[in-house]
Amino acid sequence: MGNIDDSLKSHSYTQVPHRRHMPPRRMEEQRAQPQPIGDKCNPLCPLFICGRGALFIANKPFKGRVIRTAQCRLTGGECIGGECQYSSCRVNSILPDNRCAKALERRISRASDEELFKQIMQIEEYDISDFKH
Repeated sequence: MGNIDDSLKSHSYTQVPHRRHMPPRRMEEQRAQPQPIGDKCNPLCPLFICGRGALFIANKPFKGRVIRTAQCRLTGGECIGGECQYSSCRVNSILPDNRCAKALERRISRASDEELFKQIMQIEEYDISDFKH
């Protein structure tokens, strides 16, 4: 009969070194990106700020999964986001109608250089005399 230590060695488990013996983790710098829902401001966005400091994120179970919800300590209910008078954004992108300016920037497609050049050429082809009465 083998020793207990021999039976443990035969398993395919690998021993993980203790945390203090592991190299330190590098914290990767990540830029906070706006996370709007459609065009609307989202209180779960990392750039969203409550002016009263009443915003907190709660984890709630929903249909067998855990979802994050934004809660307000002032009202005791869910945060209404950009509709609240105390809502603000770290990059000042909340518009008065509760839309995120950063989301609108993404939706507007940038014109290519070729398209801009064609438009400039069309404008230059006009003669000033065509516009005079």
